[in-house]
Amino acid sequence: MKLSMVRIFTLVVMVLFGQAMFAEQRSEKVVDPKAKSLLDKATALFDSKNGLTADFTIVIENTRNDKKENIPGNIQMKGEKFKLSVAGVVTYFDGKTQSVYMQDAKEVTISNPSANDLKDINPLLLMKSYQQGYKMKYMGVKKEGGKLFDVVELYPDNLSSEYSIITIVTEKESMEFHSIRMQGKGGVNTLLTVTKKDKKPLDDALFTFNPSSVKDVEIIDLR
Repeated sequence: MKLSMVRIFTLVVMVLFGQAMFAEQRSEKVVDPKAKSLLDKATALFDSKNGLTADFTIVIENTRNDKKENIPGNIQMKGEKFKLSVAGVVTYFDGKTQSVYMQDAKEVTISNPSANDLKDINPLLLMKSYQQGYKMKYMGVKKEGGKLFDVVELYPDNLSSEYSIITIVTEKESMEFHSIRMQGKGGVNTLLTVTKKDKKPLDDALFTFNPSSVKDVEIIDLR
C-alpha cells in the first residue's frame, strides 16, 4: 500500500492549495454555488509567497483486508520552491535543481527536471493540472473534536477515474483546509490530514540540499 512520491505530492497540494484546483467557473448544473463559494474563500486565505510549513499524516486504508498504514510527513514551500519530507525521503527543489535524498541509503540524486518532469514534482504545476474535471456539492457541517467543519464532495467527470468521491473538509471558523479523503474504486481509500500549519518567512537555502550536512553521502549527479 505504499504511495508514490507523485501521489503524495498530489495529496499534499490538494489539501494545502484546495480550491485553487477547482476554482474554474462551471455551469450551475455541475457546481453547487455554496460549495464553490466556501472553497473560494478558503483559497483566498492561502499565500505561500513568503513561506508555508505544514505537518501532515496520510492514512491508507485497504477495505479488502482491513489493513491501515500511517505515513507522517512535512512540507515547506515558498513560491515554486519546496522541501518535502516523507517516508525516509527528502525532496528539495530550489526552482531549478531537484535533489532527492534517500536517508536510509545515504544517497542523493540531483537533476534539473524538464518542463514535463516538473508537472509531476512541482506542487504549483500539479495544482494547475487539477483545475478541471470535477463536479462539486456542499454536504453540510460536521462536528469533530469540539470544532465545526464544512464538508464539500467532488465527483470526477471522468468515470474511469481511480477515485469515485473526493471529500474536502475545511474548518468553519478559520475557513482553512483541514483534510482530504479520496475514496478509491478498488477498495483502497486515502486520507490526508493537516496536523499543523504555519505561515512564516523561509530562507531560500532551505530548498537546496547541502552534501556536507550528511557524512559519506553518495551523490548521483544526473545534470
